[in-house]
Amino acid sequence: MHNQLFDALRGWAPWQQTLAQCADGRVSALYDVTESQRAYLSAALAAHSVRPVLYVAPTEQAARRAAEDCAQLLEGRAAQLTAPETQFLRAVQGREGSWQRLKVLGQAMAGELMVLCVSAETLLTRFMPAHSFQQAAFTLREGEEIDPQAVMARLIALGYERVPMVEGKGQCALLGDILNVFPPASDQAIRIEFFDIQVDSIRPFDVLTQRSAGRVDSVRIGPALEYFVPPQEREQAAQRMEAALEAQAVSVPSLRAGAAGFARDVEQLRDTGAFPNMQLWAGILYEETSPLTALLPDPIVVIDTPDRALSRLEERSLGFAEDLALALERGEAVSAQQTLLYTQDDVLAHLQQQPIVLMQELLRGLANLSPSLVLQMKGQGLSRYQGRYAELAADMKGWMADNMTVAILCSGLSRAERMQRALREFGCEVPIREEGDRSLSPGQPALLPLPFSRGFMLAEAELVILTDSDVLGSGQRKTKSRQTAGQKIEAFTDLSVGDYVVHEHHGIGVYQGTVRLQSEGAWRDYLFIQYRGNDKLYVPLDQFERVQKYIGAGDAAPALNDLGSGDWQKQRSRVKAGLRKLAFDLVKLYAARQAEHGFAFAPQPTFEGQFGDRFEYELTPDQQKAVDDMLADMARPINMDRLLCGDVGYGKTEVAVRAAFRAVINSRQVAFLAPTTILVQQHYQTLVRRFEGFPISIGFVSRFRNPKANKETIQKAARGELDILIGTHRLLSKDVQFKNLGLLIVDEEQRFGVAHKESIKNMKRTVDVLTLSATPIPRTLHMSMVGVRDLSLLETPPEERYPVQTYVVDYSDALIRDAILRELSREGQVFFLYNRVADIERFASRLRQLVPEARIAVAHGQMRENALEDVMMDFVAGQADVLLCTTIIENGIDIPRANTLIVYDSDRFGLSQLYQLRGRVGRSNRAAYAYFTVRPDRALSETAEKRLAAIKEFTEFGSGFRIALRDLSIRGAGNMLGPEQSGQVSAVGYDLYCKLIEEAVREAKGDLSHLRESELETRVELHVNAFLPESYVQGEAQRMEVYKRISQIESEQDRSELLDELIDRFGEPEEPVLNLMSVSLLRAMANRLGAAFVSFSNEALKLRLDTRFVEDPALLYQGMVTTDRRFTMQSGKRPAILLLLPGADDKKALKEGVRVLAKLIETIDGIRQQMVSDIPAENRANA
Repeated sequence: MHNQLFDALRGWAPWQQTLAQCADGRVSALYDVTESQRAYLSAALAAHSVRPVLYVAPTEQAARRAAEDCAQLLEGRAAQLTAPETQFLRAVQGREGSWQRLKVLGQAMAGELMVLCVSAETLLTRFMPAHSFQQAAFTLREGEEIDPQAVMARLIALGYERVPMVEGKGQCALLGDILNVFPPASDQAIRIEFFDIQVDSIRPFDVLTQRSAGRVDSVRIGPALEYFVPPQEREQAAQRMEAALEAQAVSVPSLRAGAAGFARDVEQLRDTGAFPNMQLWAGILYEETSPLTALLPDPIVVIDTPDRALSRLEERSLGFAEDLALALERGEAVSAQQTLLYTQDDVLAHLQQQPIVLMQELLRGLANLSPSLVLQMKGQGLSRYQGRYAELAADMKGWMADNMTVAILCSGLSRAERMQRALREFGCEVPIREEGDRSLSPGQPALLPLPFSRGFMLAEAELVILTDSDVLGSGQRKTKSRQTAGQKIEAFTDLSVGDYVVHEHHGIGVYQGTVRLQSEGAWRDYLFIQYRGNDKLYVPLDQFERVQKYIGAGDAAPALNDLGSGDWQKQRSRVKAGLRKLAFDLVKLYAARQAEHGFAFAPQPTFEGQFGDRFEYELTPDQQKAVDDMLADMARPINMDRLLCGDVGYGKTEVAVRAAFRAVINSRQVAFLAPTTILVQQHYQTLVRRFEGFPISIGFVSRFRNPKANKETIQKAARGELDILIGTHRLLSKDVQFKNLGLLIVDEEQRFGVAHKESIKNMKRTVDVLTLSATPIPRTLHMSMVGVRDLSLLETPPEERYPVQTYVVDYSDALIRDAILRELSREGQVFFLYNRVADIERFASRLRQLVPEARIAVAHGQMRENALEDVMMDFVAGQADVLLCTTIIENGIDIPRANTLIVYDSDRFGLSQLYQLRGRVGRSNRAAYAYFTVRPDRALSETAEKRLAAIKEFTEFGSGFRIALRDLSIRGAGNMLGPEQSGQVSAVGYDLYCKLIEEAVREAKGDLSHLRESELETRVELHVNAFLPESYVQGEAQRMEVYKRISQIESEQDRSELLDELIDRFGEPEEPVLNLMSVSLLRAMANRLGAAFVSFSNEALKLRLDTRFVEDPALLYQGMVTTDRRFTMQSGKRPAILLLLPGADDKKALKEGVRVLAKLIETIDGIRQQMVSDIPAENRANA
């Protein structure tokens, strides 16, 4: 559909002059242009000239804003390219920034982008030769002939890593005839299936489920590296690098320290054409490099505020020279690397080869660029209407009378509809365009669901662009683009030899791997578990679901069980008894609360709609669901008690604010309880900002205010003059009274003392309560608690503004000094994590000597509470530059200026801890850095070695791709069930604990159907080969995952779905795999019938019954007689069902057994339903 957003400019003479100047390759200067207008005019320039635009902004933030605005106007065909890092560090680095750049570079070179936005410093970057980069990308099409091994070799030459299973960008795997690859420029991994050498199908797939969805005709695969050297040029590149190193080694003795590392780099370059941190050698490795302007096909260059933009080039060049000088001192660079960046003169020469348009507010400082045309655009920002629709409607009518083109851009359809209704009340009818429809006509205003930052008016062009933020007065509004970062893995794909495991019936042992054993000619795979002493257990892999990885509540190793003794059963029974009591208490409490009468808060759609509109982001689906559930609770005449869980930054406060608003408009007061003074302060600032423009009074009590002010605030609350009161446990004191309290919001309840919790519990009887928690509660625990606790989970992570640039690096004083000074130079703050309280003060003195320019504060858990709060408060207020602290870094605190994290001895921390800590930085819209340091002189233990390898892996993938935050999420159990439960978690392991809770809750509600599943262990002994061949599923982790899935088959539908998935992922399965799936299904069906053992002998399939678990023997017999005449019943001490199969062997018995048992279960279910329908309706409940 034609994009008419720019049509108003076509008949405007100044615009036509600008286009003509660009066509002639000249320089133009446009002034009196607002920031959002610059983005609009750049997008229009690209649309009207049919040439790409390179938009150069003074800063990364300005480039990002322009890219977001242009992308909205040009249907996604605009993007930001960030400058690559140039830190001289021998470190493992995060790859997120690199993936993003590769995606944008690929789009730019392929001509898919109309506007490319960059900060001025990106112009200094030397990119690898554009022709080499373009030639490296290749396209595969369905039906074409190519050897899969040749494709694999090509991928490895482009920097892809060969792995058993593709889980992240830049990886590839060849599994038989199936090639999986995840190109960095793609949002999904790609599965290419070959038939010999012909491409049979190309399917995108999800790396979390490994399932493919849909088909595509072709796929373009670009490089996995920003810099690499093609095979034919590697030797010359290596020689140039060696020459630079030799020249330096003569003059700088310190280089010898890093010589071994550089020698490895040269060797790697010769072998693979790439090595870590290769971007630091771009000026040496290539005969010629490409400037940014060469990456776009003949672009027009737009420079935003040229003086500011080009002065940044000088600053960056000076900063780089300092970095290089320090790196030379450390022996981590060579002087030839001074050519890494282009000079300022080079950049200007590159720019002047293209047409240039300078845009700025005031006509001054044109950065020595001489324009041949200077135009005043007379653009004006629109006054914010602050919700005054009468004023807006009057202006609209005036613009319509003047036949102007008017577009109101809204960030969503619901907003557009609200605005349409509001304008209609003032006699102004404005139609809403459908998404994608950009049609506009002079004199006929339209509402378009299209987010944009700020509106403007170009009176001479008769054009008005308005946005919802101009009308409503809230800040810049964007729909949050969220990705599912850091999926918490619930499957046990992380089971490795030496791990503690729990078998439901035999207890805790040590996993020793899988073994394949032969029994009477048939091969089966078993899990081998070692128990105390010489006890060994071989668990058939179709019973895998009985085994879980042991996760305790602390770090201590669990005691192993004996197979013969009854200790495990006692242990398990004790936990079960405790949980049964807990579950009955919870169910009773829940029922009592449902019976009590509370206040019903009436919805006020008009006011609540307006209040919701003032939030500057779209709610995530999780937030929306939490708000809906919570407001529905509040509307019922029963006291609400809801727990809202979500990590820091996941948007809990906004959900709480909506509840507070509902309470206040119902003339009820709100108490907001936070565990620390700092959080009180932060919540107060958030609420004041959020309620701005509404007649709602908010106060807070804090020990940082004088007693008189606190007393006045408390008296106001008692008189009913205060709507919302925020404070610490001080709010629970006897002297704090409310006139009409309706809602209590508790932040981090688990951090209050026992007495305070008791007070909160008493309040829960009389008012609605919303509890917020930043400790993530795992999905498993949540599911097991359904129906006894009102829970809302926020699992959508916050928009990652800038990925945290992560380094795993050897500790050195020079590195620390550099990192701290780099952050201070941009007026930021640093978290320095040193987790030893005993000598933290000594280390602080060492840091003060190292960086005398920095103000260093110390915080640790053994300080008095008030002293600790004072230090944190000073840091939040910016009165210290570096916070040297233990892991106490305050959980809920937001410190946007702290954007560098340094961790000392990072090998001593758990993976999830490091992941959490890394989340403390990168919360603002500027690049953040995390340095995980390791002492170079220390020999690492094996587990630390593993952990560091894992940190490196998670660093490469970025958003904690495979990080199961399991040990952390166990703390979530305390939130829901109380701290006394952690001992029970340790006794049986976390996953079995969750299973036992679920059983206890169901039992407390009177549902006993789970008993058979949990207590009856069914074994199947058939002489058929049933295993996963290594050639079919490669890699221990993948095999574990597939075995786990097979063991969970319970129906023919499960088997069929899993078979489809296996064919999709690994190709057609061999017979042992099909047998394994059938054995698992047969076992599940036999278990449903109450059978403990299944075997085949004397031409009969025998199901030995455990009479405790046969639900209805008469019904079972009736089903057998009805289903198949080959069924007979064997009576006696050990009754059994026999299915007579004359002439069959084990293989046929397995196939026929699955078919007939499925029919038997179906028959029994049918008879049971018939019996129920025969009972009169009024008696059915009792039946």
